[in-house]
Amino acid sequence: MTKSPALYRVILLVWAALFGLALLTTAGSLSREITQRPVAGVLALVTLLFIGYFWLNGIKDVLYTAWCYLVMRGRIRPVRRRKLHRHPPRVVMVYCTRNDFNANSLAASMKQRYTNVHTVILDDSDKPEYLTMIDIFAATHDVQVVRRENHVGFKAGNLNNYLTGADYDYFVILDSDEIIPPRFIRRMLDYFASDQSIGIVQATHVATRNVTRFQQKFSLGVDSHWPVYQSVKNRYGFLSLLGHGAMVSKQAFDAAGGFPLMVAEDLCFSLAVREHGYTTVFAPDVTCQEEFPVDYLAFRKRHSKWTQGNMEFIRKNTRPIMTSRQLHWYEKLDIVLFTYALPLTAVFSVFVVINVVVLPMMHASFQFPLWMLIPTVAFLVAPMVNDVVFHWARMAHTKLLSYSGGSMMLYGSMYFTSLRSSLKSMFGNSVFLVTPKDSTAISFREALRSTRSELIFAGVLAVISLVFTRSVFPVFLLVLPAMVAPYLMVRHQPTRAELHERQRGKVLQAA
Repeated sequence: MTKSPALYRVILLVWAALFGLALLTTAGSLSREITQRPVAGVLALVTLLFIGYFWLNGIKDVLYTAWCYLVMRGRIRPVRRRKLHRHPPRVVMVYCTRNDFNANSLAASMKQRYTNVHTVILDDSDKPEYLTMIDIFAATHDVQVVRRENHVGFKAGNLNNYLTGADYDYFVILDSDEIIPPRFIRRMLDYFASDQSIGIVQATHVATRNVTRFQQKFSLGVDSHWPVYQSVKNRYGFLSLLGHGAMVSKQAFDAAGGFPLMVAEDLCFSLAVREHGYTTVFAPDVTCQEEFPVDYLAFRKRHSKWTQGNMEFIRKNTRPIMTSRQLHWYEKLDIVLFTYALPLTAVFSVFVVINVVVLPMMHASFQFPLWMLIPTVAFLVAPMVNDVVFHWARMAHTKLLSYSGGSMMLYGSMYFTSLRSSLKSMFGNSVFLVTPKDSTAISFREALRSTRSELIFAGVLAVISLVFTRSVFPVFLLVLPAMVAPYLMVRHQPTRAELHERQRGKVLQAA
C-alpha cells in the first residue's frame, strides 16, 4: 500500500494556525519579559513550547479519529482472497511464555485450517508448576518445547534463540493469552501474496475473557483502539508490529538480523525491517483475542514495561530515525508523537517545576491569555475521543461516561509510574516486565500500601504547589488521579466468584 502524507499535512496545518495565534497574542508580553527579566522570559517561552507540543499531540488524537470515520470510511478494504500454491509455505507458530502459560489459549490458536504448520513453545519459565504444565501439554498435543540455558535478551532473545536457523517460510507470534482465529494463517498469506515488499502483517484485536471487574470496566479501549488507530497508521503513519497476533516472513527476519535485544523488541524490529526495504501492513479483517490486565497492579506493571521500552527505544533509535532515508517525514513524526509520549513524562516534570516552583519564586507576573485554556482543556480529553465515538452507538451513554471518567483517572494515576520508569531507563537498564495473569483480593489498607509511592508523590507535589503558588490548582490534574489510585484498586478488585472462576480455569488447564 502506498502511504500518504495527507493526514499529517492537515494536522500540522491546524496546529500551525492554533499555535501561531498563541505566538501572536503572547509575542508582545514575551518580548517585554525577556527584555526586562531574561531568565523569567526564557522560562515563559519554554512553557509556551511545552503547551505547543501538548496541543500537537491533542490535534493528532482528534484528527486520527475524525480522519478514520470521515475520510477513510468505506475505503478500508482487506486484500482479496487468493488460491494457495501447490506447495503451501512452511509456517511455524511460536508461543512465548514465562511463568504465564495458558493452555486453553494455545489449544484454541492451534486449530488452524492450514496443513503445513507446526507449533513451538518457547519457554522461559522457571517455576516448576509451569514447567510441568507445559511438558504435559506438549506431550498431549505433540508440540515442540524449546528452552534455553540463559534468558538474555528477554522476549527478543527467546525468539532469536529458536528462529535463527530454524526451517520455515513464515512465523506467527503468540503471546501467552493470545487466541488467533482458525483462518489466521490462510488469510495472512493472502496479504503477503499481495505485495512482495511486505515483511510483517499485523492483525487486529479485541479484549475477551474479561472476568474481573477491572477488565470489564477498562478493556473497552482495546476494542476501539485497534481498528481505528492501526487502520490510519497503515495508510498515513508508521505501522509497527505490536508484539503478538502477527505473521512475519523469514526473509524480513533474516534481513533485519533478528529481533533487537531490547524491551520494545516489536517496535525496534519493525524499524529494522523497514530500513531493509520491507513494510508492515494491517489486516483489519483478521481479529484475534487478547486479555486486558486483570487488575490495577497488573496494569501498572505493563505500563512500566511500555514506558521503559519506549525510553530505551528513544535512547538508541532517535538518531537512526531522524537520518533514515527509508522513512518518510510524516512517518518519523508519527513515531515521535506516539512512541515518545510515555517517556516524555520525565521531560514534562521540567514544565511542572518551572511553573510551580521557579517562576513563582522569581515573582514572575507573566500570564498567558485566558483563551489558551480552552484548547488545552479540550486536548486534555482528546485521547478519549476515539473511545467515545466508537462506543457511542454500542453501549449505554451512562456506562460510557463512567468508563471515560474512570479511564482518565486510571491513566492519570500512572504519571508517577511513567516518571519513575522513564528515569530508571534513562539512567540505567530497561527491564522486560511480564504482566501478571493472576489477581488477589486486597483490603483498602493493602491498597494504600501498594500505592504509597503515588500518594507520597501527590502529597509532596500538593504541598510544593501550596507553598509557592498558594493553590493546588496548578497540579490538580496530577494530584487527583494519584490520590484516587487506592480507590481504583479496591473498587475494581476481583470478587470471590471471579477469583474462583480464574482458579477453576487454571485447574482445568493443569488437568
